[in-house]
Amino acid sequence: MTHIYDNNLKFLLTLNYNYEDFIKNPQKFYPEWQVSYYATQEKYEHPTLDSESNTIREMNKYEKFKAGLYELAYNEVEYKNDILTLEAGQYIKDNELVTVPKLEGVRVEWDWNTHTWEDKASNLEIVQSQYSEYEGMDTPSTLEEMKRQDPALATEYLNMMIELRGLIYTLSASKTQSVGYTAIHIPVPSEKLKQFKDKFKRV
Repeated sequence: MTHIYDNNLKFLLTLNYNYEDFIKNPQKFYPEWQVSYYATQEKYEHPTLDSESNTIREMNKYEKFKAGLYELAYNEVEYKNDILTLEAGQYIKDNELVTVPKLEGVRVEWDWNTHTWEDKASNLEIVQSQYSEYEGMDTPSTLEEMKRQDPALATEYLNMMIELRGLIYTLSASKTQSVGYTAIHIPVPSEKLKQFKDKFKRV
C-alpha cells in the first residue's frame, strides 16, 4: 500500500500499489502526482515534515501538544522543548525539576496542585498499621527476651498492644473516620521499643 500526501501534508488517497514500485515512477501509478507530493508506506494521522530527511512522519507527543492536538495529563508538563512525565513527589519550579522526599506515613499521597505530600490515612488505618507492625513480637519467647532486656519495655509493649486493640474495636464500630491524629490519642512507642522492633525484624 502507498499513501499520498500533498505539499501541505494533507492526505489525498491510498493506492493499492507496492511502495517500492511506486516511488520508482510515481506518475505511472498516479498521473496527478506532483514533485511536491509525498508518498509513504505508513498512513499518518498527524503528519509532519522531518527537516533532516525531508520526509514526513507522525508527530511526536510534544509536536502534537504544540499544535493543540494533545492535552497534557495531570502528571505531564512542558519541559525543555519536550513533555516530561513527572513521578509523585516531583514538580517544575523556575524551569528546574524539584523532587520532594516522601513523608513517612500509612497512606501518603502526592498533591499535584500544592506540590506537597499528605497522609490521607484515617485513624483506623493508622492504628491498624501500627498494630500490624508490632503484632509479630507478641510471642512468649519475644516477650521473655524483652523482660530480660528491660522489664519496663515488656510492660510498655503489652500496654500499647492492648490500647491499640481497643482503638481498633472502637474505630471499627464508628461511622465517621477522621484523618490523621486529630480526634484520638494513638500511643507512640518509645525509641527503645522501636529499636527492639527493628532488631526483631532483622532476625
